[in-house]
Amino acid sequence: MVNQTLELRINSASDLKNVNHITKMDVYAVITLLGDKKKQKAKTPINRSGGSNPTWNHAATFPVKEELAREGRLTLVVNLFSHRRIRRDKAIGKVEVPLLNLLSSTNGNGMKFVTYQVRTPSDQMKGSLTFSYRFNGAPVIAGQAHYQAPTSWAPPNQQGYGGPNGYMAPPTPQLTRNQERLDIVDTFASVVDLLK
Repeated sequence: MVNQTLELRINSASDLKNVNHITKMDVYAVITLLGDKKKQKAKTPINRSGGSNPTWNHAATFPVKEELAREGRLTLVVNLFSHRRIRRDKAIGKVEVPLLNLLSSTNGNGMKFVTYQVRTPSDQMKGSLTFSYRFNGAPVIAGQAHYQAPTSWAPPNQQGYGGPNGYMAPPTPQLTRNQERLDIVDTFASVVDLLK
């Protein structure tokens, strides 16, 4: 039974570890909602100009089952990768957030912005990911379940928009007409990749 829709907008990342070492990274994110039998996944376009500070502003939606959300069995995972033309894409890091934490911190009014630290494959914290979210549909948390959050994720700043260390995320840059066209081409290429 699906009672909610999670609306996400993967906005940007900053200060990511450069896993290419020689060239600038072309970064994309793979968003997954884990804990449901049906694997739900979405992918951002490749950002070819941001390097360690990519911006996507990519929207994705996921249906959410009320029972699984109440029991704390759903986890939002955002994996960041550096796209490579010749070799396999390389993992930069990931953010894991228990969905119950997002549910309990939303007020139902508009999109809420949060920033989480990125955990590298070597288990170090390097960089941050900013996204916004909201839930649409019937309220999920009626008589909230008690849930102890795992220690493998970094909580958002409780004051709203700032990151875990209290800094503000950079403002979203305005795209030029050519950048908009490149983003459309990247989106089309991403859709083609997903269909393969």
